[in-house]
Amino acid sequence: RFIDANNNPEVKLDSGQLVSFYKDDVKALPELPVAPLLPLGGELVSAVLKVGSKVEIIGSKTPGGHLGKKGEVTRFIDANNNPEVKLDSGQLVSFYKDDVKALPELPVAPLLPLGGELVSAVLKVGSKVEIIGSETPGGHLGKKGEVTRFIDANSNPEVKLESGQLVSFYKDDVKALPAIVSPLPPPGGMGSAVLKVGSKVEIIGSKTPGGHLGKKGEITRFIDASNNPEVKLEGGHLVSFYKDDVKALLDVQASPLPVQDSLALKVGSKVEIVGSLTPGGHTGKKGEVTRFVDADNPEVKLDGGQLVSFSKADVKVLSEPLAVGQRVEITGSMTPGGHNGKQGKITQFVDAENPEVQLDDGQTVSFYCADVTAAAALASPPAPGGLGGGGPATPPLPGPAPAMPGEGLKVGQRVEITGSSTPGGHQGKKGAITQFVDAENPAVRLDDGQVVSFYKADVTAASTAAPGAPAPLGGSAPTRLGFQRPTPLAGTSSGIGGRGLS
Repeated sequence: RFIDANNNPEVKLDSGQLVSFYKDDVKALPELPVAPLLPLGGELVSAVLKVGSKVEIIGSKTPGGHLGKKGEVTRFIDANNNPEVKLDSGQLVSFYKDDVKALPELPVAPLLPLGGELVSAVLKVGSKVEIIGSETPGGHLGKKGEVTRFIDANSNPEVKLESGQLVSFYKDDVKALPAIVSPLPPPGGMGSAVLKVGSKVEIIGSKTPGGHLGKKGEITRFIDASNNPEVKLEGGHLVSFYKDDVKALLDVQASPLPVQDSLALKVGSKVEIVGSLTPGGHTGKKGEVTRFVDADNPEVKLDGGQLVSFSKADVKVLSEPLAVGQRVEITGSMTPGGHNGKQGKITQFVDAENPEVQLDDGQTVSFYCADVTAAAALASPPAPGGLGGGGPATPPLPGPAPAMPGEGLKVGQRVEITGSSTPGGHQGKKGAITQFVDAENPAVRLDDGQVVSFYKADVTAASTAAPGAPAPLGGSAPTRLGFQRPTPLAGTSSGIGGRGLS
């Protein structure tokens, strides 16, 4: 050390004696180190004394006869940087720093995989790390894990060890492992693998409990502002995952098929929130447009009841809800069997949302609702040649005007639920009016047995005509084929014997 401001030194002589000298009496000897041999591809790393350093005991100021022993620095015991060393024998000893010499680290150049590159091993949240020091108590040396967060301004990390234990470490105890990635894209190009509602994903981590590693599924929504997703697994199970456990599968397509123009945004449209320009973490939620707050941007009543004004870029119009009897097309492939592109008709719902479809090829299959899209209504081709097949096609007979929602309702009437102002998802169901709960709104006993009070605007009188029966010509009573009702004689009663024909 230096004993004063004039830089007069204290010298430890080879005999071990400590003497204070005038600086003019002291001459520094040149250091002539022997150049160490380096391994092929290696480089000499600066041998600075730090936690985790491999060291050799080169002095004997510290009592105990440890000269020549080797070990590893576990911590520094005071402000003078005197180290505690774990000797190779396992003994922990506190040394004067002058007795300890850091051994040079001679790392072997790391081998890279074919086509790979070495990514800079910077310590950050998500980094895979190894515990290389023991300044942090607990005996974690050599363990591995992942950085979950930084606990203070000094960048000391919290690490989730492979055992699942969360431990806060001194940053000097932690070494980021290099990530080796392959830059080669899959054949056909690299698809965009961004997490979004509808993304096909694979579970690649196990931070989320439940043992789902390796399973696949589809994102149904995001559960919070951190974009942690809910995933519908291929077995049908809904699970909320930490986003780090989920990897979007690449969507590699040759040439995308043309799709129909997007549905127009209007009041009453059922919508899904697909963007995040609007603050609040609403991505993945669904609702209904209630009004437009300006020329373009809608206000949406979310399924939870919240009213939020959205940027129109965040909002996607959903297709009309599915109903029994509806023509549909299979547009997804979550349901096994290779039915993508087929068409058919919904025969029933196997649960609250998933339909059973009778396909045009005769099969009846239960589908995930995400695989099914309402098909555009197709006009039935006219029968060739009209009646008998010989002449021109017969024009359609005029029928009664279709009933409007809320018009002509009465107790006992068969009705269909055509609107969705009443909560509960009853659109498309049918039933009969049992009573009116006030001057205009009816209670309906649905065909599934429920009795629900509806807003009259959601209820439309169902047609009483048999399916496919033609409307009577000009509104007159139908006449039996081959029998003509006789015209009564003037001045007489209708029919024979004054009685009308029954």
